[in-house]
Amino acid sequence: MKVRILIIFGFIFLIGCSDTQEVKRPLKSTYVPPTTTYKGQFRKGYVRKPVSTNPNAFRNQSKSKYYYKTKGKYMRKRSKK
Repeated sequence: MKVRILIIFGFIFLIGCSDTQEVKRPLKSTYVPPTTTYKGQFRKGYVRKPVSTNPNAFRNQSKSKYYYKTKGKYMRKRSKK
């Protein structure tokens, strides 16, 4: 009787532990080494942010660019005549 119960629980455990599930990995930032441009100017090295996996990331970025071009503090000011 105990053997049957152990076999049933073992079978349920194996079904629940599927290897097909996707493993989420943390996003990694990358280091961009220092370079020299074709004009001879030195460009410092920096750490590049990881690419966002948020499905709304591109939409948010484009809305932000639109805001700063049209309503933000960097908008070109009209000259008064």
